[in-house]
Amino acid sequence: MDTNNKIVGGYGLGLIIIFILFLTIILSASYMGVFKGFEPYQQLIAAMLSVAATGVITALLLIFQRRQQEELNEKQRKFEEESTQAQREFQKIQTLDQRKFEAEQKDKEKYRLLETKVFEEKLRIYQEFLRKLCDVVKDQKITPDEEIELQFQVSYIAMHTKSDSIKIISEQVRKIVVDIKNNEKDSNNMLSQLFVISDALYKELYDKDNSFDEEDRSKTIVNFESILAPKNDSRLYELMQNIVAKGSNKRIDRNGILIYEYWCNNKDNRFIKANGSVSIGISCNNKQFSFSIMTNGNHPEKFQAMVQGVCDETKLFMKDTNTNFVADVGTDDSKIIDFFNLLLSKMKEYRETDLPE
Repeated sequence: MDTNNKIVGGYGLGLIIIFILFLTIILSASYMGVFKGFEPYQQLIAAMLSVAATGVITALLLIFQRRQQEELNEKQRKFEEESTQAQREFQKIQTLDQRKFEAEQKDKEKYRLLETKVFEEKLRIYQEFLRKLCDVVKDQKITPDEEIELQFQVSYIAMHTKSDSIKIISEQVRKIVVDIKNNEKDSNNMLSQLFVISDALYKELYDKDNSFDEEDRSKTIVNFESILAPKNDSRLYELMQNIVAKGSNKRIDRNGILIYEYWCNNKDNRFIKANGSVSIGISCNNKQFSFSIMTNGNHPEKFQAMVQGVCDETKLFMKDTNTNFVADVGTDDSKIIDFFNLLLSKMKEYRETDLPE
């Protein structure tokens, strides 16, 4: 309806313009004598033709303008429709994304809560396992009922623990129980085994290795070993804290002898006890240090010659028997430490280069 009114209005305006042009042309032509010499009817026809030509041109211009306006209006209408549709689609996508985001956040929150509950349950079970292990071994006796309890405790933690960790834990529990059953002198010294168990449980809880510094761990174990050691062994523990022996297995046995041992090196670069081991056993009696040498290798005479060479070089220990060496009573501990650091470094070199596989 609005479009029709615009068209009618356009035609009316065109007629008015044509009429005005007609009068203007006649008056102008008469005034300027354009029609002079023409008959009146000729003058009228010429004026009408001029007016008609002008009207046609004007009408065509108006029609062209009207069509342009209609096309512009149509483009504007389509643009507005497309903009509205695009806005609706955007809002729809935005709503879907928001719902998806909220759903994902809810799932994450549920998973986080589940992980927290699992962590708390694992922590409770692991702590209960360690408490039960303490109850079983603290009296240095293992009853049949306690053996059964330990097996059940291991089965409880197995529900939340990987098989390789269970294997490590069971191995350490076996060592503790066997030492108690065999009435070993140092059966109450179990911190090193407990640390291994703690490492396995830590990895299960946090899915990463324990960051406990190895040197700090070693000194912590030695500190407790010195507390548990007989009075005569205290200097050996102090000695063990200050001797550097990379790659060796060290321990104080039930006879109060500090042993450093280098085992055979296999293809995986791990030490295993075999017939290529070389070791020394250090004793301290009445403020006098002594050590004996042991080897299961194929060339014990070469090992003995190497040890004798270190003794000759330092002039600190003298041969007492074929495999035993002693120092003077009251020899300064710092000199003893320097001697064994040198000897153990030579032993490591000997084990790695001189002994066959």
